Amino acid sequence: MDLIYLFKSLLRRKWLIIISTFLAVLAAFLLTLNQEKLYKSVAQLATGFTMSDQVKLKDESFNVYEIDVKFNNAVEAIKSPRVLGMTGYNLMLHDLENPDKPYRIPSEEDRKSDIYRKLNRQKAIEILTKKYNEEQLLSSYDPEERKILELLNIYRYDLETLRYVLYVGRVQRTDFIDIQYRSINPELSAYIVNQVVTEFLRNYESSRNQQTVQNIETLKKLVDQKREELDAKIGNIKTMGTLDATVESSSTLEQISNFESRLADEKAILTSAQLASQQVTQRLSEMESTSTQNAAATNSSNSELATLREKMNDASAEYQNKGGNDPELYNKYKKARNDYSAKLMAMASAAPSAANPGTTKADLQQKKSDLDLQVRSAQQNIAAYEAKIRQLNSSMGAAASRGANNLALQKEVELAQQEYESIKSRYDAAVNNKIAPMDNFHQILYGQPAVEPEPSKRIIIVAMAGMAVAVFCCILIIFLEYIDVSIKTPTQFLRVLELKLLGVVNRINLKKTPLEEIFTDPTLKQHDTAAFRELLRKLRFEMEHSGKRIFLLTSAKPGEGKSTIIKALAYSLSLSHKKVLIIDTQFPHNSLTQEYEAKPVLESFNTSAQDFRISAVQDLISPTSMPNVSIIGCEGGEYTPAEILKPGNLLEYLRALTHQYDYILMEGAALNDRADSKELMQYADTIITVVSARSGVNQTDRETISFLHSLNGKFSGAVLNFVEPENIDL
Repeated sequence: MDLIYLFKSLLRRKWLIIISTFLAVLAAFLLTLNQEKLYKSVAQLATGFTMSDQVKLKDESFNVYEIDVKFNNAVEAIKSPRVLGMTGYNLMLHDLENPDKPYRIPSEEDRKSDIYRKLNRQKAIEILTKKYNEEQLLSSYDPEERKILELLNIYRYDLETLRYVLYVGRVQRTDFIDIQYRSINPELSAYIVNQVVTEFLRNYESSRNQQTVQNIETLKKLVDQKREELDAKIGNIKTMGTLDATVESSSTLEQISNFESRLADEKAILTSAQLASQQVTQRLSEMESTSTQNAAATNSSNSELATLREKMNDASAEYQNKGGNDPELYNKYKKARNDYSAKLMAMASAAPSAANPGTTKADLQQKKSDLDLQVRSAQQNIAAYEAKIRQLNSSMGAAASRGANNLALQKEVELAQQEYESIKSRYDAAVNNKIAPMDNFHQILYGQPAVEPEPSKRIIIVAMAGMAVAVFCCILIIFLEYIDVSIKTPTQFLRVLELKLLGVVNRINLKKTPLEEIFTDPTLKQHDTAAFRELLRKLRFEMEHSGKRIFLLTSAKPGEGKSTIIKALAYSLSLSHKKVLIIDTQFPHNSLTQEYEAKPVLESFNTSAQDFRISAVQDLISPTSMPNVSIIGCEGGEYTPAEILKPGNLLEYLRALTHQYDYILMEGAALNDRADSKELMQYADTIITVVSARSGVNQTDRETISFLHSLNGKFSGAVLNFVEPENIDL
């Protein structure tokens, strides 16, 4: 929607906006005429939330968001029902106990109420005193207390009134809270702000003490419980012992390593003895008869070997009996074993072969016997070492299990210790908070009775009322224009309908100014009538230069002003010395026939081409009040031209009538509702549609517009009717 059109719409309704604004200003002035004078008192409360000089029991960082939450909590606590309720009870007690000097006097209408007249003043004082001392609110379920609540409403000491008038808020970027109250009594305002602070501090102190005691008792129980759990877990560790599983495992691994080393040595001895035994056996099988050479040397070697073996076995038995942990015994055993192995290897290498005649069979048999004994000894030692290794591995697994259990118990003790310390710190903080509270509320500014009343701000109220109504009227007008889908301006017509605009006709009241006077009276110089006359002349010019003689004027919907346009065009053409014939072909509504009292002959006339005479048609034509303008009327009815007009009807001879008349104007029914205009198109040279600026465009209208576009040049254009004079140029 064009901004210029909206601006002009506001200008058209400027008197509506001005009158509405004036009425709003007048109403605001009258409503504030008897406005009561209010006196304001202010009290300030220091919270201690941001003070850096207060005693702190522990270091705390300054958190802006946390401080804001604390201030919001404090404001809500001050405006809580308990604080304001106690303030109202205190005020009510003051007025009941001091009837000669009350803070507030009820109105005459309130004093006539049953609650006020039948009030038991002494009983009310007793109930209020009890509730105030016990810090309990009145109950609406108790009949007596409900009466006192209604009395509070009469005196306007009730909770809702106090909360509505009382202002509580933080002074920006400070540690203080402002408490303000306005009333018609300056002493009442000062008393209320001071009493609100008093009641808040009393309520806060009692609530804090009660909560602190409960927290200390609860935390004390938790501390004792966590202490008992910690002691129990420490006792479990003491029961399990304090042996370090890591040290025990390291000692066992060292023993296993020693035994594995000896096991490897024994296996080497076993292998050597077995090889030597095999060699001796081979020599015995080869020797059938051997000499007795070197018998003495062999016996001596065997005796020495037996002695070394005995020393080795004694060292091994002594080492095992001492637990297998003594390194000196182990070295002694190792030295004896090495000596024995060296002697054995020397004897094996020096053993006579088949070529050595000094070795006897008996010697070889004795040597084999000794080697077999050595093999069995080595096997026994190997079995003993393997058994010991298995035993040590088993003991190391048990130690690892004990170590895992000890570790789990140690973790449980650490967790219990942490829980105990956490609860203990909270308990200490609660005790410290009771001794030195973190929040240090105290009143720093006491309310005083105001000397001068507050500014009434009547000028601002009146101005705001006028401005609000003016803005509302403008918004309402713009909204109504926005939802109005009618075609108001030629620009909107071209953008929405996309039809050729043949002419524009402004809205005019023809009942107030007859059509003849608009064109003939030279004294009419009003803007609307003059514009109407000039616009009709432009439309007449378009018709005269179109080259057409027979015009069918129709519209998409009824009530678009076709009859008015036909009459105005006919009169304008007659002033240019043109003869005009109007044919009323709108059968559903023959308004032209009725207005000019024309003969209704259109439906009944029919003749053949051979019998047609102009003179016969002259008898059908009726004159009008306009010069050079005639009319042929119709009876009218719910039928179409194709249904009522017979072959040889008058419309078939319109070409012949153009010799007598310069222009023939026909009026057709609305295209949306009927087919009359479509049936009359065959008799017309061209078609002109009339569109009202007060009409909108719906889907049926768009179908009609599409039909007009399809007429292939027979459609001359549209006339935009009923346009507001100020919208013609938009």
